[in-house]
Amino acid sequence: MIGSSEMPVIFDMDGVLVDGEPLHYEAVRAMLAEEGEELTPQLYQRYLGTALDATWDDLHARFQLAQPRQVYLQRYDREVRRQYREEAELLPGARALLERLAEAAVPLALASSSNRAWVDTALAALQITPFFEAIVAGDEVRHGKPHPEIYERAAEAIGARAGACTAVEDAPAGIESAKAAGMQVVAVRTPMTEGLPLDADRVIDTLDQFELDWLSEFEKQEQNETPPESRRVGG
Repeated sequence: MIGSSEMPVIFDMDGVLVDGEPLHYEAVRAMLAEEGEELTPQLYQRYLGTALDATWDDLHARFQLAQPRQVYLQRYDREVRRQYREEAELLPGARALLERLAEAAVPLALASSSNRAWVDTALAALQITPFFEAIVAGDEVRHGKPHPEIYERAAEAIGARAGACTAVEDAPAGIESAKAAGMQVVAVRTPMTEGLPLDADRVIDTLDQFELDWLSEFEKQEQNETPPESRRVGG
């Protein structure tokens, strides 16, 4: 249960905290290249922030891949976990922001479309697991982003109403997911999302630009818009 007057913050992982999207893209690109297929960065954008199964369902059908989908999923899983262990890096400002929020006693959670094994591997490798009170991964929900379930579940896990939380996202599917859950959204621009619409409440270039004062502003705005009887968790 949250114990701070500050609005809780729920982070996406890849493209927000961890520079994971280029690793994912390179893994998929290399696998498809072995099949004689080309995955351009522009085409890959359609998969940003989406669930793993949905991504490979589409790739398998789009490129008419010869082997069963599960073969590609297993290879991809092994490669991504290796990349997280050996190559993953925090994005600029990520650790400093997590430390600032922790010092301010802001409750933190993580809502990632990546599966739980990937999330645990990345957070452990980068030594940021202890910052989060709750983690919800893509393989722990029935509906992936842009459905709001993952953000609703993350808010519930820290004892907060979804509408009383701020999400930090990078991809349109994630922004749509958080907005559908009723959250305020801060979007981080990345090279992988260049040219894509980021329909968020604030848009920044790096996490160094995240202002803690925004949480108080968002909280006041949310309280003004929400009837008192609806402010209970689960209400």
